[in-house]
Amino acid sequence: MAAVNISEDLHKQIAEFKQVVEAVLEEPIDQEICTEIILKRGIDFMLAELLGGVEQQILVTSFQQLGAAYPSQLYRFVAETLMQGKAVQEEREKLKRRIGFHREK
Repeated sequence: MAAVNISEDLHKQIAEFKQVVEAVLEEPIDQEICTEIILKRGIDFMLAELLGGVEQQILVTSFQQLGAAYPSQLYRFVAETLMQGKAVQEEREKLKRRIGFHREK
């Protein structure tokens, strides 16, 4: 694992916040995992703040540009995401049929 240098005050704050994370997760975790969770959530939050208000067409254009620059990575990601969504939907449909909530067309 790579080391990250932070101030002593921030280190103490993260160490104390660990108990909040453990309460939410309902299980003990080590300090490194806690720090990873906090950093990941921070990055996700900032990205959401940055992109959350962007118009849909700008996001589509950005994906198209990513596809042109990184076709293998982007299209593999899109395909895997679609397949995961399809698998989840198929499982939901099976469950609906099994418990009687599925309407036949």
